[in-house]
Amino acid sequence: MSCVVAMALTLAGCGGAPSTPPPTRPPGDTSAAPSAASQATTTPPSTTTTTTTTTTTTTATPATTVAAGDPRYAVASFWQDYTDTKRNRTMKTRVYYPASGTPGTAGTTRAAGAFPLVLMAHGYQLPAGGYEKILMQVAAAGYVVASPAFPHTSQETGDGDRSDTVNEPADLSFVADTIIEQADAPGGRLPPIADPARIAVLGHSDGGLVATATAYNAQYRDPRVAAVVVMTGGIALFPGAYFTAPPFAPMLAIHATGDQTNSYSASVSLFSRVPSGTPRYLVTVEGGSHLGPFMFDTAMPEVGQVIIDFLDAYLAGTNGAAERLQRDGNIPNTLRLQSG
Repeated sequence: MSCVVAMALTLAGCGGAPSTPPPTRPPGDTSAAPSAASQATTTPPSTTTTTTTTTTTTTATPATTVAAGDPRYAVASFWQDYTDTKRNRTMKTRVYYPASGTPGTAGTTRAAGAFPLVLMAHGYQLPAGGYEKILMQVAAAGYVVASPAFPHTSQETGDGDRSDTVNEPADLSFVADTIIEQADAPGGRLPPIADPARIAVLGHSDGGLVATATAYNAQYRDPRVAAVVVMTGGIALFPGAYFTAPPFAPMLAIHATGDQTNSYSASVSLFSRVPSGTPRYLVTVEGGSHLGPFMFDTAMPEVGQVIIDFLDAYLAGTNGAAERLQRDGNIPNTLRLQSG
């Protein structure tokens, strides 16, 4: 497996993905409680608003550290509000992007080249900023990553209205549209998007359900989704039929056997429902919890690495990436991978 090094990051939050809203800290969750410093870092900075085809609010906040997994780039980041005026919805979004400088360090200036776009859907009442450790690892591998805080279900801005989850696939599509436009602007802070017609969606907990719907549900599908990563998710909450119009995006499901909020069987079922002929993977985290492998300081760089391998293989089209996924997804007493 590639060299994997855990670096300290500052984050906070909680949530889940069962049929009823989860408690603030799920029973049996062993993830570390956020420190006072991490709580301060999770809160987005104050911003001011400007209006174009969307209403945007930007505060530059360069990344402070980068989780390693043989990083290829430095990483920079910022918070920005993306407002869909037609739907009257604002998504406060953390954007990470490859930057010039020593790989694995903080940067401020975009790296040369064009990079694929990856979207992240957070879990119910979880912070969009709570996935920073893994998302910085992904950005350091050569991806522009956007993690929006959904208006009603995020810890940053939400009011706890879980029924609004059905509006979140459209939120992801809107954020994708806006970032692609932003990245295409001459002299902008973001590097160009490599192929705007091919993007990836990641999701955790309820956000995993959002990712699955955005990729596979006939009513909510975004045809640009070329790869989907579902962390402790499954299929639930969304009406309508799944897997009705091939081709389907390759899928990577990741679930911990110790998850006491959303049963491991949810990802087993999702894996079995992906039609034959579509690349599909199930990575099992031995033990773990609902939050621990994916969020805060306990997020596992091994999980980040299998996500990178999957994106390299099916979004970026990197030679040998699928073979690396088979290797990095099988670590004794830590991860095991099933493919089909």
